[in-house]
Amino acid sequence: MLLSNELLAEPQPAVAFHWLRVGHCKGPEAMARQGGKLKLIEFPSYVGAIHHPYHGWTLFDTGYSQHFFDATRRVPELLYRSTLPVTLPEHEHLPRQLAALDVGVDDVRRIVVSHFHGDHVGGLLDHPQARIIAGGSGVQHALSLRGISAVRHAILPALLPTDLRDRHDPVEGFAEVPIAGGPAAGGLRGWDLLGDRSLLAVDLPGHMPGHLGLLFTSGGRQVMLVGDAAWTTRSYREAKPPSRLAKQIMHDWDATVATLQTLHALDAAYPDLLILPAHCPEGAEAWAAGSPR
Repeated sequence: MLLSNELLAEPQPAVAFHWLRVGHCKGPEAMARQGGKLKLIEFPSYVGAIHHPYHGWTLFDTGYSQHFFDATRRVPELLYRSTLPVTLPEHEHLPRQLAALDVGVDDVRRIVVSHFHGDHVGGLLDHPQARIIAGGSGVQHALSLRGISAVRHAILPALLPTDLRDRHDPVEGFAEVPIAGGPAAGGLRGWDLLGDRSLLAVDLPGHMPGHLGLLFTSGGRQVMLVGDAAWTTRSYREAKPPSRLAKQIMHDWDATVATLQTLHALDAAYPDLLILPAHCPEGAEAWAAGSPR
């Protein structure tokens, strides 16, 4: 297990997990990885739907939605959608996929937000009762931006609930749990979201302020959702950061590279750990296959 030594005696309680594709955008392959081509490729947006037997449903991000299209109808927000054209087929709308799992809007008790880019929070408005777990600096940053400044940071203020501050549970307020020994041992900082270690928010700094991942056990293996800390499986396997073309949209480039190196080390040290980037079809296929690499 990935938990630090004093917690190894008690395995992480298992949860049910669904990795749902909720639309995609198109962008140059060269943006995602060094050595990539300029051809346009799809970047799916995946959402985690997680069920705990006692604590109910949790979402990790919300992907695209009709709200995204509504929020990008006019300039300057239209620049966002024009730069990265988005497609959201009817069958991929998150409410429809959740309904197929017999999950209603009010059944979602909490949403863990990796970061506040528009492709990760498009559906927040569809869950007005859910608590929103996010890094404190991430919420502060998102709420501070307007107009072209927000678009430059891929933030769409219209997607943020008006009561975000009231519904926000800062991840820093939960009990801290070191992962793989904690930062001093080359590991990661984590927080116990449900009090039984079944869902551990993970500090993955660099891409945006307060950027989070989520660690849990499901289907007989540990899974770490890493948001945009890595855009592809190849990125962390080869420890190759995105192209310099992407540097301008990273909050902290050095931290981005360091986090990618940490994911690379964890992947090498724990063969049964499945790391799932938010935009990687290869990772989704690995989860669907249900077998170790």
